Amino acid sequence: MIEDYFDFLKKVANKHPSVKKFRIIKEFIGVKKGFIRFVIRLRDDSELYVFEYVDSSLHKVDYSYHWQDKEKRLIKRWDNAPHHLEIETFPHHVHEGGDVNPSEEPTFVEILKKIGERI
Repeated sequence: MIEDYFDFLKKVANKHPSVKKFRIIKEFIGVKKGFIRFVIRLRDDSELYVFEYVDSSLHKVDYSYHWQDKEKRLIKRWDNAPHHLEIETFPHHVHEGGDVNPSEEPTFVEILKKIGERI
């Protein structure tokens, strides 16, 4: 189940028209948990670093989608690190420049769609 889900993520990343290059950084698939970390270079040479840690029911225990420009400057980062208690969607939030804003838990497909519409 986890393996099928990670295969789906890799397929989406490899086939999306906004993606120029896909590279796995690390992947672990266990019976009860798994994580995947990869980076994609986009058609404008920005990069999206993807991290998902899931349990056996494919619930995202931890995630981060870090989008940076070709000069390595943050554009946006969606994550659920539990360090912004003041955000109404805690622990889910998005970093935009110096601001931290509320965000629902996104999917990789939603993130890639949003980015594709901006580049």
